[in-house]
Amino acid sequence: MKQASLVTLSHLLAHMKNCINITLAKTSVPYNRTNLQALLQLYNQGFVSGIQRGSTSGPDLVPTEATPENISTRRLWVDIKYRNNASVISGLSMVSKPSKKVELSVDDIRLLAAGLRVRRVDPIQPAECLFIENNGELFEVAEAAKRGLSGRALFRVK
Repeated sequence: MKQASLVTLSHLLAHMKNCINITLAKTSVPYNRTNLQALLQLYNQGFVSGIQRGSTSGPDLVPTEATPENISTRRLWVDIKYRNNASVISGLSMVSKPSKKVELSVDDIRLLAAGLRVRRVDPIQPAECLFIENNGELFEVAEAAKRGLSGRALFRVK
């Protein structure tokens, strides 16, 4: 499996931060595997309320597949979740960076899931998620610990 691009992921997180700062309810990001996996994890953890395929002009009314001919116009439309006029996301940050990748063993992930600090990675706080990549798939740290996976720490959301 192909690994997630850290540059693409950092662009996604910066875009999401900017949208949250101006309280934008819906935004679009380029349609690619890295963005799709990250947004699906954010959706599964309850940080975003919806994801739709679409184009540069808006979400699709009729489902359209991405092809090599139209991939440049394909977008993922994200509904950012708000509660009491405040985003449920209070912080997004990269753990691994292109110049400093943070690889974690199975034991490291178990310690993180238990709430302990591991090397450069701060412990997880309540209502915070840390995402791990293993063989091209993204997992929340508790799920990775339960499955006994190792991998790269990508980003955290609170």
